[in-house]
Amino acid sequence: MKYKVNWTKGNIKLGGTLTVKVSDAYVIAGFVKQRWKGLFWRLKQVDQGKNSLSFKLKERKRGKLTNYPKGKYQLRVSAYDKRNRQQIWTEEFEIV
Repeated sequence: MKYKVNWTKGNIKLGGTLTVKVSDAYVIAGFVKQRWKGLFWRLKQVDQGKNSLSFKLKERKRGKLTNYPKGKYQLRVSAYDKRNRQQIWTEEFEIV
């Protein structure tokens, strides 16, 4: 299985969309979490699909849609192929 994302060097623009594609995957699931207060992480979004995931880096605050704040985030993706073999990728990125 090959893992491909739509950013380079770990930086994404504010309010962008994060796209992940895994070739030859039967099921793919992943989540985005934010670095929060030192060593802790806060879960932001979860997605599941056949061979691709898409995360819009926006959230609702008081009824309005706003961009995620600048900072460090982590993407974790897990994929299974037709032979039920699992592969996991973990990658950190920063919203600038």
